[in-house]
Amino acid sequence: MPSKENEQRINCNIYGVTIITVVLGVVFYSGFRAACWPYILILTALQMYLAGAKVSISERTDISLGSSAVLPVVYLCGATPAMLISVLLGIYDGVKYKKEWRRTMFNAAQFAFSALMMTLSFEGLSDLFGHTEFGLVVAASVGTVVYIVFNIGLVCRVAAIWSGVSWWAHTKEVFQVASYSSLSSGFIGIIFTFFVMSFGFWGLVVFSILLVNLSGLLESAAAVSVERDQRRKLEEELIIDEMTGACNFRYLNNWLSEPSREEVSILFMDIDDFSVFNNTYGHAEGDRVLKLLVETINKSIRTHDRVIRYGGDEFVVFLQGMDAEGAICVAERIIENLGSVKDAKWNEPITVSLGIAAMPRHTVDKRQLLLFADQAMYQAKELGKNKTKIWGAVGDPA
Repeated sequence: MPSKENEQRINCNIYGVTIITVVLGVVFYSGFRAACWPYILILTALQMYLAGAKVSISERTDISLGSSAVLPVVYLCGATPAMLISVLLGIYDGVKYKKEWRRTMFNAAQFAFSALMMTLSFEGLSDLFGHTEFGLVVAASVGTVVYIVFNIGLVCRVAAIWSGVSWWAHTKEVFQVASYSSLSSGFIGIIFTFFVMSFGFWGLVVFSILLVNLSGLLESAAAVSVERDQRRKLEEELIIDEMTGACNFRYLNNWLSEPSREEVSILFMDIDDFSVFNNTYGHAEGDRVLKLLVETINKSIRTHDRVIRYGGDEFVVFLQGMDAEGAICVAERIIENLGSVKDAKWNEPITVSLGIAAMPRHTVDKRQLLLFADQAMYQAKELGKNKTKIWGAVGDPA
């Protein structure tokens, strides 16, 4: 909640924008031409429908095609109808989403103010450059940008006061997130306007139907995207070890069952004397060591490599596209980085024994590859622990 001082500043901004909008609406009153009413009714209904069909593409970003119908209103009907439709749109948005009355009033005012600024820009540049194709393109493009800037800028002004951050910083952040969707909607509005210029009333009807269908497609695509994300998160939960954050045995089984002969090296590691550590310092500290081990491994490998908790204190690392010599370097880096993992409660460093096997050098069978790495790990333990050993078959130097 904002402080009392910020609450007063918010109220001043809301009432200020509202009063300025009303005054400017009176100053630039353009009236209602009888011939415009069919256009006004269609475009009002279209904007309300599109504004209500918002599509969330992330936690902070919504896409709405509502602003794509503003420029046609400006071109066909002028400032006053454009402001009136914007006010109705703000009220509709507030009622539909049950917003506070101040927020509803502010939305209605800033929509109308932005529409007026678009109208003044469009009409001024049209007069300056003439009603040629070039002049109308410039006027429509600049008018659209002006609408977006004022629309986002005014909202960010109040939001910045509410959040206690600077207006410029908040506006810059919102523009980075919303600029693409806003400009895309504005670009559609420019095409819409030129379509109406060319085909008149029936062009308006046809393009309106097109936008309604496009909005429906966006909603369907968003629903599919949400479902895909939920499925991905569920799959990740099924293959992630909850305690350490490493992949679990299910992930390993999935990998083993997938036919592949691509180059890959496996590190099979076991924490040295981990049972003694647990008996000495307790299982809670043992669990913390497992987490620290996974963190250390992740810092020592590439982002697309994978750490799998095989079971207990045994871990497997997949090094895709890496030969045995490269795997040795990674293993040595893990051992070196583990040397810096220290705690006041522990009297000895945490060490691991690592076995390495590579495909296709040692075998082209995944299960056998895992077995070879496991056997090499036990050979490393026999060498005195805190060692690395490459599996060596007959005729293959270790």
